[in-house]
Amino acid sequence: MDPRITRRTGLTATALAAAGAVGLPAAAHAQGDPAPHKEHPTMDSARSAPSWSQGKPHRHPWDRRGSGETLREARPNAVGLDGEVLEQLPGIIRAGLDNDPPRFSGASLLVASQAGIAYEHADGYALRWQDASTELPEVQRIPARTDTIYDLASISKIFTATAVMQHVEQGLLGLDDLVADHLPRFVENGKGEVTVQHLLTHVGGLPAFINLYSAFPDVPSRLDAVLTVVPNDPPGTRYVYSDLGLITLGLIIEKLSGQGLDEYVREHITQPLGMSETMYNPPAELKGRIAATEYVDYYGYLVHGHVHDENAYSLGGVAGHAGVFSTARDLAVFGQMFLGGGRYGEARILEAATVQEMYTDRIADVTGVGGARRGLGPELEAWFYHAGLTSPYSGTHTGFTGTSLVIDPLTDTIVILLTNSVHPTREWSTTSVTRREVSTCVARALALVPKEVAGGWHAGSADATTATLSLAVQLAAERAADPTRDPAGEHAERSPELRVELFAHLETAYDILTLEASTDQGEAWLPLHGLLDAKHEEPVEVPDGQITGWGRRAGWDGTFALTGAGGEPLSGEAQIRLRLDTDGSTRGLGAWVGRIRVVQGGKDLLDTDRPGDREQVVADGWALGS
Repeated sequence: MDPRITRRTGLTATALAAAGAVGLPAAAHAQGDPAPHKEHPTMDSARSAPSWSQGKPHRHPWDRRGSGETLREARPNAVGLDGEVLEQLPGIIRAGLDNDPPRFSGASLLVASQAGIAYEHADGYALRWQDASTELPEVQRIPARTDTIYDLASISKIFTATAVMQHVEQGLLGLDDLVADHLPRFVENGKGEVTVQHLLTHVGGLPAFINLYSAFPDVPSRLDAVLTVVPNDPPGTRYVYSDLGLITLGLIIEKLSGQGLDEYVREHITQPLGMSETMYNPPAELKGRIAATEYVDYYGYLVHGHVHDENAYSLGGVAGHAGVFSTARDLAVFGQMFLGGGRYGEARILEAATVQEMYTDRIADVTGVGGARRGLGPELEAWFYHAGLTSPYSGTHTGFTGTSLVIDPLTDTIVILLTNSVHPTREWSTTSVTRREVSTCVARALALVPKEVAGGWHAGSADATTATLSLAVQLAAERAADPTRDPAGEHAERSPELRVELFAHLETAYDILTLEASTDQGEAWLPLHGLLDAKHEEPVEVPDGQITGWGRRAGWDGTFALTGAGGEPLSGEAQIRLRLDTDGSTRGLGAWVGRIRVVQGGKDLLDTDRPGDREQVVADGWALGS
């Protein structure tokens, strides 16, 4: 028998014996931690999403040729953060703790930027509950601290992905290698065309989850069940977040390295990085610093000190999809390694080109506009927890237990929120609300909203709302053409335009800012076609008057022709409005509108820089100067 499987069997038997359990619960299982389910965006909103391509001459944000900077403590203002804004973070954490039911029992938070740890905070309890309904006496509780050790759950997948890419760099593994060439049992049930890259990006066609812990009697049979699982889809055709793919990749690493995955990760990743408090299967003496997770009736005890994920536990606590425990500071080192182009101090974990490959989306053609984005392991552009920090380049991952690691390469910022949201029950787990609020607070501390519009109108801070910014203006009637003048020039001179200073950071294809006009008292609204311009940016066309997406974090000058469906200039009394619709969950920074002008014939019919004109703007759901 494979010595690594023998070792796993020993780990599992020891863990189960120590727990006094003979089996595992049939109902309790952690099915990963994908983004909340959403219906696909409407075809109209998907088609009209502007192209926010990177533009020239910008360098790719993950082209990291850094110096391998190591983390240090720093004052917020020394690393580009507004310390006063960051002081809102404790209140955000406390709101999660005070929610009914609590979103988590305890939390440890770390914010670093430009290699400076600018903010750390902890609140709540690493251990608070005796069972699913009984709180421990105060003297028996363990407060959460900034050095509390948390079960990272699916953040473990990024450690596995890093190990995979190390083998790719060494030529021992190829992204296009067939998985079955390394693990022959995998070929069963029609999986012969599945590649390593398919599994890294969750398009391998595998189911999201199968029960390993109670459906199979031992480790060899559980691993065999993973390898021989029946796929749901042909590879490369559908994105399904799957633990099974990462378990399989972990087995490839073990086969190629001749080491258990935990041994490999320790020797080649955490130990070189000095991450001494990152490990699988933490020793019993650390239990007092470890955040407890769930009370499981079948076990008859609270999970505290071993991995929460049942499948990982049944595999000896070591698996490609879960099992890693760490602290916020250790995890920050891991994040900084990526920002350093694979290097941290003298430790080279990955080549810079490999990091860029890992953080470059591979599945947009599969998922479409508004769909999930995945690099080679990292989750990208994840509005549901990157929130105000979301861009096409933001990564990395969440964990089912209530953990998250967000890296923003555009500002060299790391945000880590570690919680035990399944303590005492996964039924209470709603961590993403707090994750979003934390990320957005950090984005505001980074002053991502340009000063030019920050004092203007703002909307988009609430879900499932419609906010309108409206004004009325009298447009001149079209004059008869003057034969002595150039027709094109005369037409342009008399055609009215809406000119707007704006900033938009809206969940792609789900939160939509629409610019529109009406000449029949609002009975019918015409979308306004326009163009956005900004310094050092390529222009962006706005089809059908709709703006959505990350907006390149730029302040834009928008010019929108006030014309009818046939291109004829509007005339007479016209209502103009900017309508922001948000969906039921997830959002970015929202939309900000500065100066608004209506120009015709070289004259400003309305200009909100004039106090009297500003008062003519009717804001419903928009706040001025917020």
